[in-house]
Amino acid sequence: MGPGIVVVLSWLGTGDFISSAVSGSTYGYALIWTLILAVGSRYFIVSAMSKYQLCNAVGDGTILDGYRRLWRGFPLYLGITTTILGFVYVSFLLVAAGTALNNLVGGLVPLGAWGTPVWAAVAGGAATWLAFLKRKHYRGLEILAQVTMAALVVCFLIALIGTGIDVPALVRGLAFDLPPGESGYITAVTTAVALIGAVGGSAANLLYPYLMHEKGWRGVEFRRLQKYDLLTGTLVMFGLVLAVWVVAAETLHGTGASVDSEQGLVLMMERAVGPAGPTLMWLAIFFVVFDNIVTQPRVFVQMLAESVYKSRPARLDRLQAASPSTAPDQLHHTDILFKSVLLFIMVVPIVFSFPFAPDLIVLTLLGNGLSVLTVPALIAGLLVITMRKDLMLPGYANRWWESVVLAAIGAVGLWATYELVIAVVQLVAQI
Repeated sequence: MGPGIVVVLSWLGTGDFISSAVSGSTYGYALIWTLILAVGSRYFIVSAMSKYQLCNAVGDGTILDGYRRLWRGFPLYLGITTTILGFVYVSFLLVAAGTALNNLVGGLVPLGAWGTPVWAAVAGGAATWLAFLKRKHYRGLEILAQVTMAALVVCFLIALIGTGIDVPALVRGLAFDLPPGESGYITAVTTAVALIGAVGGSAANLLYPYLMHEKGWRGVEFRRLQKYDLLTGTLVMFGLVLAVWVVAAETLHGTGASVDSEQGLVLMMERAVGPAGPTLMWLAIFFVVFDNIVTQPRVFVQMLAESVYKSRPARLDRLQAASPSTAPDQLHHTDILFKSVLLFIMVVPIVFSFPFAPDLIVLTLLGNGLSVLTVPALIAGLLVITMRKDLMLPGYANRWWESVVLAAIGAVGLWATYELVIAVVQLVAQI
């Protein structure tokens, strides 16, 4: 198997945990079927990206090469927007990692108000060291992912044993159950649109093709293995998010308690497991966000570097001449652009964990705005390149129904984008 387990943790993040806990605490077992639609949409989008990378007929090494065939500036556009998104993500992830470590070891090493910043710096330093590894970087990610997955499985297995599962309610939730009342249909559509739009147009979908490339899977002969790998990772993600949903439904639904932060997850685990619950939850949160800190910014900055090389081939030629023994797909490691941008993204966001740091609402708005820009570009471009028979090997271009599904996911993504724009405008008006 390959990068499926590695990338699934980058897809999860604390946001997926929180959104599932919110849904479980608010709706109980109802609307779990929207989770199936969301996860299925992500599988379909990422599978299409991987298919182009492995099965194109024109020698393109990465998905960015395919996007470049639509517009020369497409890769640079994606590289810049995803790199800025990486900065936004790391800003939140470092705060979460510092908070988790502070709660885990704060009693042994009390640091007061500076506990979170200090531990955020420790986590950031370790993540930076891993991110700058060259040959052993991918193996380090695999080990980190295995440890994280073990922590998550143990955490939520214990939680499920503590809460139990209402099997009939779970079956109804998987079978298009709706909340009671006339608003049930509206709630279902809104929830499904939000989930599908978020995962379908997420910049994190680009992580899998790049990690697959780094694993060494290149060529149509890896397509079957890649499909099984992606399916395995997707099913693992579904199982973990479903576990969070179920635990929240069993412990919080109908109690009036809400989940609006990591603290809500901690309360959920405390009710599910008892005194050991918070420790288990903080461990899970730390490992997930740490994996994200290591994985996301490095891949996004690598995309930026490669997009620059595609528009400025002379730069890549100079790097190859200066380091002739370096493999072409590893030359970005020798580039000052890659090193400086990655270091900036890994280090500077630590300031947002300081006690006097400004409100993160500006970063939230920036992240949301950039996500809006990437949604139509990612899906529309993917739809075009995978349906063109002149770009795909015989038998691998989209069949008509595959194009219809991609277009439907794209339409939902655009709808979600519109709703996001409205929400951002309203939030700005309130400020």
